[in-house]
Amino acid sequence: MKTSSAQNQMKTSPFKEIEEFEKELKSFTNKYKTALSEHSHRISNYFEMSCYNMIIRYYEHRGYKAKVENEQAGRFRFKCSPSGLLENFSFMKLTKNNVTYHLYHNASVQSAYDKEVFTTPDIVVATNVKPSISIDYYKTKKRFSYIPNTEFITFCEAKHHTPFPELIINFIGTVNELKPSCLQGLNEVEKSSEHIAPSLMMSGSLSKPTEKVAESLERRYFVNMLGNLFLEPYKTTFSSNSIYNLATLGRKRIMESE
Repeated sequence: MKTSSAQNQMKTSPFKEIEEFEKELKSFTNKYKTALSEHSHRISNYFEMSCYNMIIRYYEHRGYKAKVENEQAGRFRFKCSPSGLLENFSFMKLTKNNVTYHLYHNASVQSAYDKEVFTTPDIVVATNVKPSISIDYYKTKKRFSYIPNTEFITFCEAKHHTPFPELIINFIGTVNELKPSCLQGLNEVEKSSEHIAPSLMMSGSLSKPTEKVAESLERRYFVNMLGNLFLEPYKTTFSSNSIYNLATLGRKRIMESE
C-alpha cells in the first residue's frame, strides 16, 4: 500500500507547522477561559508552550484541577526566556485534595547544593509558596526571582532537537543539581509521590543508539526521556492511560517491553 508524501513526512519529521501550535494555544485559551499576551513566535518557544500544556494534562489526568493565575492585563503571559521576574508572568495553579502546587514556565531554581547557584528549567512544579526575590543579587543591581530548592518539586526540559546521547546525559547533570534524590535515593515523602519525575521532552525521534542510552538511564534513575513529542503527544505519551507508565518521584518508568 502506498502512502502519500505528507504521511511519509509525518513519520519521519519531528517538525510541524506553526499553525498547528497556534491551534493548540487556541485550545488552551478556550479551555481555561483566558487570552494570550504577545509572545515569541520562535518554533522552540512554541514547543516549550506545547510541552507546558502536556504537563497540565498530565496533572489533570492525575485528578488535579488546573486554574490560570496571575494574568497580566487579563491575559495569560508565558515566560519565554530566563529573564524577568516571575511576578510579571502567568502560571497554572494545580489543586487536588486541598493541596496546591504551581506550574511555572522558565522559573529559576536554587541548587540543592549551593544557595547561590541557580538554573532555569523550561517547566517547573513548586509548592504554592510565593517565589523568593533577592535585591542586587550577584551585585548586578537587578531584582532576581527564584524558587528556593526547599519549595521545588520537579521539572521538565523541552528541547526542540533530534535526540542524541550527549543531550540526554547532560540532562542528568541538571537532575543532580536540582533533584539529586532522583539519582541517589528517594526520601519517604517522594516514595509515595505521583508528581512527574524530572523529564527531558524532545521533539525528534530517538535513534537506536540514543534509545539505548535513554533506557539505561530510565532503568537506573527516576527520570523520563521522552522523544517524538511532535507526533500525537496527547494521544500517546500523555493520554489518560499512558501517563501511568511515566516515571514519577515515587516510581521508575515502565518500559514498553515490560
